[in-house]
Amino acid sequence: MVFHMPHLAKNKESSWVDAVFYCISALLLALLFSYAIFGIKTYLDTQKINELDGKIAALDSLQQKEKEKKVLDYKKKIDDYYLLIGSHKITSNIFAFIEKKTMPNVWFSNFDISLPANEVKLSGESENMETLSRQIKAFEESGDYINSITVLNSEVQPSRKVKFTLSFHLNQKAFNYTVNSFSYLESQVKSQKSNP
Repeated sequence: MVFHMPHLAKNKESSWVDAVFYCISALLLALLFSYAIFGIKTYLDTQKINELDGKIAALDSLQQKEKEKKVLDYKKKIDDYYLLIGSHKITSNIFAFIEKKTMPNVWFSNFDISLPANEVKLSGESENMETLSRQIKAFEESGDYINSITVLNSEVQPSRKVKFTLSFHLNQKAFNYTVNSFSYLESQVKSQKSNP
């Protein structure tokens, strides 16, 4: 008597298939769980990066605004300085100019300046009429400072010296601050120090 156990062979096959099925299902679930964990971690990291980018952008923007404000403050100070200097007339340039252009045999005794009119009146004395003519020509050659020159009066004295009064209409440039005007002032200070 031989017994066939088809049911037992089916059970062995089915338990093996079931084990493989459960193993593959567990593996699939582990894979899906890992994918979900990595997806969530990636999402959270992206959120942190975006948050840090926002903070950096805000900080850069704040620093940029502070720098821009500082630059604008400096620009305003420079503009205010130029406005102040531009409206301020420096008369020392005129003295330096007259000193440089005065002939050796000419002496000035009176100096009158009208800043609103840009006009200077000089009274003085020259050795003779020829010297006065050369003096006037020296002033006329300075077109960068003098727009026009007028001889208001001239009188020959018994000593043959000539008393005169000149009037200059000055160019605005004569009153502007220049390196030369600073050099003139500096030289005046040095000469005062050396001659106590």
